[in-house]
Amino acid sequence: MLGPVGNDGAGFRAMADNETMKSRERQSLTTRQLAESLGVSESSVKRWIDDGTIAAARTAGGHRRIPLADAVRFIRRQRLAVRHPEAMRLATPPLLGAADDEAAHGFHAALLSDDAVRARAIVTGRYVCGADIATIGDRLIRPAFERLGELWRENADGILLEHRAVDTCIRAVADLSDWIAPAQPGAPTAISAAGPDDPYLLPPLLASLTVQEQGSEARNLGPATPLETIGLAVERYRALLCSVCVNTILEKKRHAEWIRLADRLQAAGARFVVGGRCVHSLPTEILNRARVCGSMIELASYAAGVIQGSASGQQSS
Repeated sequence: MLGPVGNDGAGFRAMADNETMKSRERQSLTTRQLAESLGVSESSVKRWIDDGTIAAARTAGGHRRIPLADAVRFIRRQRLAVRHPEAMRLATPPLLGAADDEAAHGFHAALLSDDAVRARAIVTGRYVCGADIATIGDRLIRPAFERLGELWRENADGILLEHRAVDTCIRAVADLSDWIAPAQPGAPTAISAAGPDDPYLLPPLLASLTVQEQGSEARNLGPATPLETIGLAVERYRALLCSVCVNTILEKKRHAEWIRLADRLQAAGARFVVGGRCVHSLPTEILNRARVCGSMIELASYAAGVIQGSASGQQSS
């Protein structure tokens, strides 16, 4: 039973603050833990903290604590090798390595065997080693799902495995989302969504995190989003960029809706990006007016140019 709590809720706030502090401690590293993970001396880590190279906080007892997200960003920024990933205190230690064909094969095998722990470790390990969201999406997740998507033709378990793989990937990508640097104040907004007939969760999520990595304030509307809602979001958030995934064949009766959306985005001053395996079912007018991106890496490159161009324009004005 809970003890008495004041009418102003101070007791509840104290408990909440205590839980928040415990959560932060679970998501942070001591100087010794970071030193062990990198195979360097603890004094080196303390020096990096003291000269501002890596962010850290102090506990009530005066001990340094490095938020896990800041530790990962520091490792990636400095291109450091992680020697002992188990020291990073992740629930699943990352499996380190490049986002190459071998990793793609291992990732597919993990999804095929419903080994969510190994699949997530492969994804987080590639990110820690320097691969960005777009590269992970294109070189690990996309080829795995191209293969898994064919299983239903020959295996009664195919749909089950694909649905489990989607859940595993969403959880893995969510791990990464906590490590992406937050957008700077005044950063442009980017909207990501899948069109009204597109039920797939992963493509708009990956697109959203891809543009977030380029410095935008990303807002993901998810799958099966009405075009009216996409237009409204662009106007409400004054978005600079709007990317829409098209992974189901578009019926011709919907062409006029897409053209109205393109008009609406143009009036709002937003760049329109489309992509997905069925993108060429869009009307020719849309394909001529929007930027067609065939991969997340291509989206990342385009978004980086748009966002950097916006920042340069603001500085010169």
